[in-house]
Amino acid sequence: MMRAVSAVVLLCISALVVLAFQSIRQQLEIQTLQVRIAKATKQVRKEEDAIIQAKLKIQDINGLLSPVNSKKAELTKKKQDMSNAWALSLKNLQECLAEKTEADSTMHTAIDNLQNSKAKQGSDKLEADEEIKGLKKQILDRDKKLCEFVDMKVAEGRKLCGVAEAIK
Repeated sequence: MMRAVSAVVLLCISALVVLAFQSIRQQLEIQTLQVRIAKATKQVRKEEDAIIQAKLKIQDINGLLSPVNSKKAELTKKKQDMSNAWALSLKNLQECLAEKTEADSTMHTAIDNLQNSKAKQGSDKLEADEEIKGLKKQILDRDKKLCEFVDMKVAEGRKLCGVAEAIK
């Protein structure tokens, strides 16, 4: 029985040693995990701090970009306004060119009509001059015939015939 007791004691001691060994091993693993968790926590904090710094930089940059964005919007609006003004100017130019073409056409027509009128007026003037010459000649001929019968001693007769002195 002693042997059995010794075997049981040996068995208990062996079980106790195994349990102690496993307990120590688990304790070491827990310490290792705690160290790893502490390192991971430090790393996470560093990463969080880096993220916070990055967010602050982004906010600062957004603060700097705000005036730039407003200036960009202003310039975009100016560009649009200038584009609209350019389109309107181009439209006005085209309308003006169309009016100029029409005015040129009207002017050329008026010039042609004026030249035709001048040519007709010139020929009409020549005809009128010829007619006036003919009428003057007829009047002179009539006056000469009339002067043959007028008494030149009378002042009115001399005046009608264009004679200055009375014939003696």
